[in-house]
Amino acid sequence: MIRYWQHIGFCLILLGGNLASSFSQDIEPKQEINIDDLGNVSDDFQENFFEALKQKAITNYEKAIEALEKCIAIDDTHLFLYEELGKNYLELKQYDKAATNFTKVLQEKPNERYTLELLFEVYFAQRKYAESITIVEKLATFDEVYKEQLANLYFIEQRYDDALVAVDELIEELGTDRYREQLKKKILLKVSNPNSQISRLEEKIKKQPEEEQNYLNLIYLYSQNNQKKEAYQTAKQLLDKKPKSELVHLALYKFYLDDTKVEDAISSMKIVLATDKLDADAKYKVINDFLSFVNENPSYEPQLIEVTKALSTDVSDSKVFTEIGNYFYEKNKKELALNFYERGIKDNSNDFNTLKKIVRLQLELKRYEKAKIGSELAIEMYPSQPTLYLMNGEALINLDNGSEAIEILTIGMDYIIDDHKMESDFYEQISNAYAKTGDQVKAAEYKERSHQLKKKS
Repeated sequence: MIRYWQHIGFCLILLGGNLASSFSQDIEPKQEINIDDLGNVSDDFQENFFEALKQKAITNYEKAIEALEKCIAIDDTHLFLYEELGKNYLELKQYDKAATNFTKVLQEKPNERYTLELLFEVYFAQRKYAESITIVEKLATFDEVYKEQLANLYFIEQRYDDALVAVDELIEELGTDRYREQLKKKILLKVSNPNSQISRLEEKIKKQPEEEQNYLNLIYLYSQNNQKKEAYQTAKQLLDKKPKSELVHLALYKFYLDDTKVEDAISSMKIVLATDKLDADAKYKVINDFLSFVNENPSYEPQLIEVTKALSTDVSDSKVFTEIGNYFYEKNKKELALNFYERGIKDNSNDFNTLKKIVRLQLELKRYEKAKIGSELAIEMYPSQPTLYLMNGEALINLDNGSEAIEILTIGMDYIIDDHKMESDFYEQISNAYAKTGDQVKAAEYKERSHQLKKKS
């Protein structure tokens, strides 16, 4: 079976570029033919055939082809000769000749799966997507996984309705995952006739009223088609049918917010944020929607904090915590901002801007030991960022460690490039550090340097 790296496949479809070479696949090798499989053949036939296998094994494909052609000259009735020829031509990227030989095999054995897979590889390498579709439609009868590739190919050929049917069937048969959901959303954005898809889903719900995914698909289509009332009714219908459904609340919270049913919205959001059935992007959108609402209705800020209690401390939620931190940072609510930043940074420690905000807030809130440790860790990751040395020096000064502060601030100044304001800030902190050590002469000298630079900035 052809195995694709699904996480890059659809991206390549959208981005174009060198698609055929990048859409990688591996065909599971068919066991080589042994002497018993050849049947009643001459010694010359045997000798040339196994010479062909030997030459192919050492990647001497031209000589392998010569040996196979000698076999065909002796006896051209064996289909495995044409399959072997096709494989050698495929290795040489002589795609038309490879396709000709694989087609000869399929004329006699139209359902030979291994040969179909090889012919698909040939067509895909040539970007013959329409021809690829005819092959993958056959392969999908062997294994449902091929429907994923079929949906991708339909998408390339702009057969969006067919693509949606293929991915829906795949989800029904094998279940959903993040890639399939993303693939489906990309297809839905291109669906040329949403009404036909809506009708199809409405019919499926009548036939399978217990199937949750059909309701969710219909809610999404209604929403995309700006039929909000119908989407809302479908969501309530699903909730009536499946009161324990978690995913329906991803739609309901938004409807409740729009209707200013804030308590209902909060209940739905808590369910969405607590479930492990949704990825970080979905939770991020929920929080962003509520942040926008709270921004316009500040009296609901306590409910924002209440909602976040439903979040876990998993890596997937770090982006959500950071976004909430940004909200409180803009509101100058330092304690709350720091609290959420610290929760978000645990699994996103390479976020420079957030690291900087955390250390700055720790300094402003006089948590100097934490600021010292945080800035030291940040310097290890970003050793050429002068602002980190400045904050580390400030923390050391407030911890009565003037000598170490002077050392770190002096190092940090080497990274300042044409920034009089920052240079002035460094001199001011060095002045404070010398004052801590009791050297008032040096403290005054650097104070004056800072003062002079402030005039230039």
